[in-house]
Amino acid sequence: MAIIDLFDAHAPLVVEPLELPLFVEKKLKVLIVRADLVHPLISGNKWFKLKYNLLAACKQNVSRVISFGGPYSNHIHALAWSAQQLGIDSVGVIRGEEVSNPMLADAQKWGMQLHFVDRANYRERHDPIWQAQLKQDVGSGVIIPEGGSNALAVRGVAELMRGILAQLPDLDYLLCACGTGGTLAGLISAAPESVKLEGFPVLKGAGFLQDDVLKLLKVAGVDAHCPWSLDLDAHYGGYGKIRKDHKEHWLAMEEQFQILFDPVYTSKLLRRFLEKVEQGMYPAGATVALLHSGGVQGRRSIV
Repeated sequence: MAIIDLFDAHAPLVVEPLELPLFVEKKLKVLIVRADLVHPLISGNKWFKLKYNLLAACKQNVSRVISFGGPYSNHIHALAWSAQQLGIDSVGVIRGEEVSNPMLADAQKWGMQLHFVDRANYRERHDPIWQAQLKQDVGSGVIIPEGGSNALAVRGVAELMRGILAQLPDLDYLLCACGTGGTLAGLISAAPESVKLEGFPVLKGAGFLQDDVLKLLKVAGVDAHCPWSLDLDAHYGGYGKIRKDHKEHWLAMEEQFQILFDPVYTSKLLRRFLEKVEQGMYPAGATVALLHSGGVQGRRSIV
């Protein structure tokens, strides 16, 4: 498959209303941006984050890409399929002990070589010397950062922001879940000063993402024109942890809105947003959109 076929166009961006008596009471117009529907296998924000990374790899005739993620990584899942479609070998460097789950089984089925490293080694993934040793172990290749988050990802997600604004010109707030900060940086890069961006990290103690987002904007050569902030109370136990109380909230929200949400990202974003609405943290009359960043295939390991 040619890169032009894979990334030339995605399905039309769908924006749907979210309706609750609570939103009527607080006089809010609430919508959800269904990025989960842009492609059946390159899920949600990953389509936009991978687009220019893989375009660059194809233009350079790269034969192998190497990237990083946890055992349930949406990025690893999307990269494995995309690379196979383009005839590029892929290596997924997976954090933690060797495990098997539906996400990794898909990646292997699509030809990805999995390389498991312990958590201490995984923390060295940004170190050039460690990367050089990694390439000796798995073979040479172009490294795509964890989550695909780099200047090329910022460029891709900026296109998503422009698509959102085309449908919601009067948008006041845009909210997204955060892992590595690449999606938030891309949205910020193309947002006007009239839109407030709120990032909801799903990791404990993720204040460091403030600097990571600023670094991504800097390497992408763009400035932030909109106000933006991080809400650090959306982790509900930590990254990838689905406690019993959160699972109950998550499944109840799916029933309430008749939309499937992923357990790690969008379900926690939505839960925290509902808490903030109850606390009166958005002004009456505001238009608020939440980004559904995909990843619903991750439900298979939990539900």
